[in-house]
Amino acid sequence: MSTYNFHGDINGPAVYGDHATLNIGDPETAARTLRLAGELALWLKSEGAPQDRIDAAETLRAELDRAARERRTVEPGLVRRCLETVTLGLGAGSTGLVLAQEITRLFAG
Repeated sequence: MSTYNFHGDINGPAVYGDHATLNIGDPETAARTLRLAGELALWLKSEGAPQDRIDAAETLRAELDRAARERRTVEPGLVRRCLETVTLGLGAGSTGLVLAQEITRLFAG
């Protein structure tokens, strides 16, 4: 979501690829990431996680949703902070950690 894919020639100063169109992320990946963030928040609630972790997961989901509606990239610092907060103390192989790792992978992809 935070990468820029340029297809074609660079055509002029400060105008990049695709005849001045920036292709930011894949809509399917964005939708999957939003779905996973929602699942993460629900899982944390069902496991009785501390409120700060639940809040971080909900903040992440809200940022992904707003970015999609506004057709903009997500705030990478906010995403990083939310994922760091959520993963504190999660056990290796736990559902929550797997969801957070998959969200991270989708951002890096």
